[in-house]
Amino acid sequence: MPRDAANSSARYARQTLVPEIGPEGQARLGTARVLCVGAGGLGCASLPYLAGAGVGSLTIVDHDTVDRSNLQRQVLFGESDLGRPKATVAARRLGDLNPDIAIEAVCERLDHDNVESLFAAHDMVIDGSDNYPTKFLCGDATVKFGIPLVYASATGMEATVGVFDAGRGPCLRCLFPQPPTGWVPNCAEAGVLGPLVGMAGCIQATEAIKWLVGGKLDVLVGRVLWIDARDMTLRRLEVRKRPDCPVCSQPPDRIRLEPLQAVIEELDPASVQRLQQVLLIDVREPDEFAAGHIPGAISLPLSQLDPDSATNLPDTDHVVIYCRSGTRARRAAELLAPEISGVKCLKGGLEAWNLPLT
Repeated sequence: MPRDAANSSARYARQTLVPEIGPEGQARLGTARVLCVGAGGLGCASLPYLAGAGVGSLTIVDHDTVDRSNLQRQVLFGESDLGRPKATVAARRLGDLNPDIAIEAVCERLDHDNVESLFAAHDMVIDGSDNYPTKFLCGDATVKFGIPLVYASATGMEATVGVFDAGRGPCLRCLFPQPPTGWVPNCAEAGVLGPLVGMAGCIQATEAIKWLVGGKLDVLVGRVLWIDARDMTLRRLEVRKRPDCPVCSQPPDRIRLEPLQAVIEELDPASVQRLQQVLLIDVREPDEFAAGHIPGAISLPLSQLDPDSATNLPDTDHVVIYCRSGTRARRAAELLAPEISGVKCLKGGLEAWNLPLT
C-alpha cells in the first residue's frame, strides 16, 4: 500500500469503524467542500474536528486578527499569534492537523460582494459569525444557492445550534423573520463561557459530518438545540417552515442579498484626544452613563436610538461614538451613518479610554 494511502487509512481508522460512517461515508467526507464563516470561538471548535474527520476542502473566511481577549475560548490561537490574521493562523494549524486536505484562508469580511463566489463553490456553510447581519446574510445566501447552513450562537451561559436546509425544512428566517433591532449584546458585551462556545462548535461539526455522510443519520434540520450551561439544561425546539417566509417562500432568483452596513472607522483614544471640535456620544444605558463617563460626552442610549436622533445634535467637526468595549458603538454608528457624515467609533470603548495613554 502506498505510504499516503497507508497514512490516510490509519488517520480515519477509528471513524470508519463507526457503522453509520464506514468507508463510504468517509469517501463522501473526502469530496465535501465546507465553508466556515468566522474563525472565532465557534470556528475554532468546529474546524479542527472537520479537518480531523477528513472533510476534503475547508475554506475559512474571517477579516479579523487575533487579540488577547480571544485566547480564553479561541483555542486555535496562542500568544505568538497576536495581531496576525485569524483565517491564516487557523489554516496553518489545521494544515498541521491534517495535511491531506485542502485548506484556504480568505482574510476578508463576508459581504454581498463575495458571498456568491464563496457560497456557490461549497456544499455547506458553518456559521461561526458573531453578529446578526452576517448570520442573516449566511441564512439568505444558503437558501439562494441551495446549500445547508449549520447555525450556532453563544452568549453568556446560553448557546443555540441548528441546521437550516430550505430543501428539507425551514430556513433561518422561518425562525427569525427579521434581525433584532436595538442593542443585542454579544460576547464582547455580555461575556461568554469558553467551554460552552466549544460545545456549540463541536455540535456544529457533528451535525455537519452527519449531513455530509448522509444515510439514515438524523440531522437537526428544522430543530434548534438550546443549551443553558447554568444547570446544563438541554431543550430541542421545533421550527416550522413558514409559507409566508420572506426568503424561502421565494424562487432562488428572486432572493435579494442585502449588503452589510459600511465598515465604520475606529479611532484609538490618543487620536480622539488630538481632535478639535469633537462630540463624544455615549450609547450605553443611562445607569451606566451615570456610573461614569468621558468628560464632556452626551448620553444617547442605543436602546432609544433612531435615525432622527441625529437631528438635535450640535454642529461639530467630528462625532465619535463609544460604549463600554465597542460593540454597541458600532451598531449605533451604523444607524447614524446615513445622517452623520464621517461618524466614527472609539476603538476599545470606555475600557480603552481609561487605560494610560503613551
